[in-house]
Amino acid sequence: MTIVKINVHKVSAHRSLEAKGGQVKINNNVSITNVEDMKFDIPGKKGLKFTFAFNCSYEPDLGKMEVEGQVLYVEDEKKVSKVLEEWKNGKKIPLDVMEDVVNAALHKGNIQAIKISEDLSLPSPLPLPKVNKITEETNKPVSKK
Repeated sequence: MTIVKINVHKVSAHRSLEAKGGQVKINNNVSITNVEDMKFDIPGKKGLKFTFAFNCSYEPDLGKMEVEGQVLYVEDEKKVSKVLEEWKNGKKIPLDVMEDVVNAALHKGNIQAIKISEDLSLPSPLPLPKVNKITEETNKPVSKK
């Protein structure tokens, strides 16, 4: 299985104008909304377009972000036909394909959400790494408690 590209075709976000106090809960969700055949000019290979929707919401009602796009996937004709058939017959995707496609969509959606959260002064949807204070005696980071 090869993911050849991840496209973003829609980004929307809003931040509530009223400042909310207290703890913020961030919910991220990704879903596959459509699967389509894609023309691909390599003998024995076929492609699929997986359309995805990534949503990030901040509770209590602090803001929301939505990213929509497509994961372009190439595989042998037999595997692609099986994926299309399962999608048409019950909106299901084989687990091995689903894992790779959803991970690609999460990756792209989270990167977009981090950029947007900075612009809208919202907390990052993913914890970012931090350097802890280093003491001169040990030259090692001091853990914050």
